[in-house]
Formats: sequence, structure tokens, C-alpha cells
Amino acid sequence: MRPSLVRRRRAPHRAAVAVAASALLLITGTACGARFPRQTVTAGGVVAQPGVPAAPDDGLGGQPGVPLPPGATTAPPPGGFTPGPAGPGQPTSGPRQGPGQPSQRPSQQPTQGPGQPQSVDPGRRTGVTATSITIGYLIPKTGAAQVPPQVEQGINVYWRYLNDRGGIFGRKIQTIVADTESNESVARSRAQQLIDQGVFMVAALDRLGVQKAIGEYLDARQVPNVEVQTPANLNARQAWTFGITIDHAVQGGVIARYFKNVLKVAKAAVIYERDATLQPGVDNFKAEAGRQGIQVAYQAVIDGQGNDFSQQAAGLSSSGAQVAWLYMAPTPAAKLANQSKSAGYPGIFFANSISWNFDLIFATGPTAFRGSKAFSPWPALNDQRTQTYQQAYRRYYSDPPLDLGIPGWGLGQVVASAIRNAGRELGQNGFREAMQNLQLGRTGLADGTPLLWSPIAFRPGVREGGPMVVTYTEQNGNWTQESDYRANY
Repeated sequence: MRPSLVRRRRAPHRAAVAVAASALLLITGTACGARFPRQTVTAGGVVAQPGVPAAPDDGLGGQPGVPLPPGATTAPPPGGFTPGPAGPGQPTSGPRQGPGQPSQRPSQQPTQGPGQPQSVDPGRRTGVTATSITIGYLIPKTGAAQVPPQVEQGINVYWRYLNDRGGIFGRKIQTIVADTESNESVARSRAQQLIDQGVFMVAALDRLGVQKAIGEYLDARQVPNVEVQTPANLNARQAWTFGITIDHAVQGGVIARYFKNVLKVAKAAVIYERDATLQPGVDNFKAEAGRQGIQVAYQAVIDGQGNDFSQQAAGLSSSGAQVAWLYMAPTPAAKLANQSKSAGYPGIFFANSISWNFDLIFATGPTAFRGSKAFSPWPALNDQRTQTYQQAYRRYYSDPPLDLGIPGWGLGQVVASAIRNAGRELGQNGFREAMQNLQLGRTGLADGTPLLWSPIAFRPGVREGGPMVVTYTEQNGNWTQESDYRANY
């Protein structure tokens, strides 16, 4: 049964079921048809939002309270975050290279200053006029992994906020939001429609397998694309594709070290959906758990669209695992957690970055998810950095701001920062070069407000630039921050 969309928080149970159905990126399966909507965001004529002043970057990079990476002894240079040496089992820079995979191809031009292209041919100006820039979004508004409307509202809120402050070099941003239906073939078709409609670049937020298909298709068409998450070992030939969250294989190792060094567990479990794109993360988790002396006491693969997880619940409950990583979408995670607690599982559950790390998950499992932990590429809703987002959301929508809108805002900040760094003579090649050298730390470069995303650290040849996560812990039915951005434990 396909759950309905979230409408209001005052209907918490129904809303939570919809959030669970949103799957944000991991559910497999096909979906029903949907129209291809166009939504245009235009300026409201307001120069600045009352009560939401711009916060100038202090030049330190990084988020407030973010420790320097292991091995770093000085603050990062102005304009960005500079990663230091990695921890055990973690690559020292950029995406992991698979067997036989070529090294990342370096950018064609040097840069001057942080992220600023030097003498780069701007290239095609598709979607750019003297007064506007049209960008496309690919998200699953319907289908097996549909996202609630607050995700799109978060996208809209950011661009309305920026447009009301003058846009970027006087150009206002227009958006076309297309529905992938959480299906790879549909997503490729929608990507082609966006190209036909003349978008400048595309930003995509979907389950992992769909994002892989989107990135490959747009890269073949040489259209700049920013993927909220990318599969492990991003193909070195995809010079137009940029992943802005932690590599899934790398994350598996980080999770194992978190279990050992923070949770202090001796036994752990991993249960994941049947999806080949998840396997590198699982494999790296198990390998690192072994190096850390953690016994993987139970592991299982599930059908993400199933309902009966009694077998897995019984196996987990008798395994002795103190923590279980549920590498899956919200819907199966809630079902499995509830059934496991009913079967007597005494441990806690863990969510990887971008899975079921949203507040409304607690309405589906208020007891089962008590004490849960999670990684995330954006801060929790109760973090002070989200105040600008919350104020803007209240201005443009009657719904209360939820953490579901934060990804749309933060993704907009990343894209807007690269557009700003590409300069006034904006073209697709110049934008690609600006993304290739983008460094983001404390604030968004186009709006001057706190960055609601993991610090970005791209450089020539590296196109997975969000290696850090915040850690959440459940507290009174909401996610609260346990620790700020870091790349290792």
C-alpha cells in the first residue's frame, strides 16, 4: 500500500507514515505515472527579509564548534574547509577507487582564490539570461520512494529568500521541479525533459540507484549535475557529476568506528535492503568492524517493500547485538524496528546519512526508536543554524517548518555558491569548474547565512566533496545533535 503525502504535523501518525514512505533514496521498485510539473519561483520584490540578517563568513571555514580533522594543526584558509589526514581505513582524499578504475581526471584550469575560476571559457549559456537562471530538480514526488511536499517547499523557500535579496549578480533563479517517480527509467526521461526545457544545471535527490542513473545520463549529455548522494566509487569519467554527501563505502567504515569508539559496543548488526548499490557500504562496515574488534553478530537482507520482518526481528533479538544499523528507507525501518522490539530486541537502532534521519520517524516507532542514533549531512531542526531557514519558511508557508525542508535549503546553498563563484559571465563550463573547486565551510557564499549542509571540499579531480556528518541522538521524540561535523571517529 502506498502511503499518502505529509500535509500537517498536527496529524503526526499519518505524517510519519508518509515520511517513512518517502524513502529518500533507498527503496527499490517502480511507481505509478505522474505529470511533469513546472514550478517557477520569482522575486517577491523584497530586498531583505526582516529579522534575518546576512551573516558574513569569518574566513575560518567549517561549522561552529567543528573540530579540525585529524592531523590538522591550523584553521582552514579563508573560503573553505581543508580536510586533513584520514583515519584508519579511510581514504586520504576524494572518492574511493575501485579495482581497475582510473584516477580522477583533474580539472582543466587552475583557480585563483577559493573556488574562483581563472580564465575559464564559460561555455554554453543554456538557461541563462540577463535577468534569470533556470535550474532543474529531480525528486521522487510520487512512487515507491516518494518524498513529502515539505522537501520541495524547502527548495522553494531557499530560492524565494535569495531572489527577494536580489538573486545572484542580479539574476533571479527559476526552478523546474520534475518527478522521477522513484524509478530509474522515468528519471532518465525526466532528465531529458529538463534538458529540452533548457535548464542550466540539474540537482537530484533520490534513492541511491536512481541517483546513479541520473548522474550517468546527465554526465553523458555534459549537463552539470549535483547529486545529493552518489554511489560508492564515482566513475572518474563523470566530469560533470558532483556528489555532495559522504561516499557510501567510506561511510560504512565510519559507522563501524563510531560503534567502537563512541557507543563502545562489542557486538553489532546490519540489516539492509536488497539493492546492489548498498553492498559497498555493507562490505566496508563489516571489514572495519573486524579491524575494530566488533563482532557482526547478525546480518540480513530484506525486501524494502515487504511487511513481515518477523524472521529478521527474531534473529536480531537473539543475536546479542547491542546496536543495529538499519540501512534502509523509513517505511521498512519503522516496521522492522517495531517488530524487533516486540520480539524482545534490547538494543538501539542506527540510521546512516540520508535514510530515516527525520523527526517524523518517531511517530511510527515512538518506543522502538527511543535512544536511536543517526548520521546526517545537515544539522538538526533545533540547531541554531536553522533559524534563518525556519523564519523564511514561516514567511512563505502557513505550515510549521519541519526538518524535511532543510535538505532543500542546504542543497540550494551549495548550488547558489557555485553559481556565485562562476562569476557574472555564467556558462555551464564555468559552473562545472566552480563546482570542481568549491570550498564551503561556515556559510553559503551567495546568501551569507549559516550553511545547512556538510562542509564541501572539492578540488581538481575530486567530485565527492561532502565527507563529514553530524551525529544525532533521539531525545524526547526528536533528533538532537550529539556531535558536530566530523569525518571520522
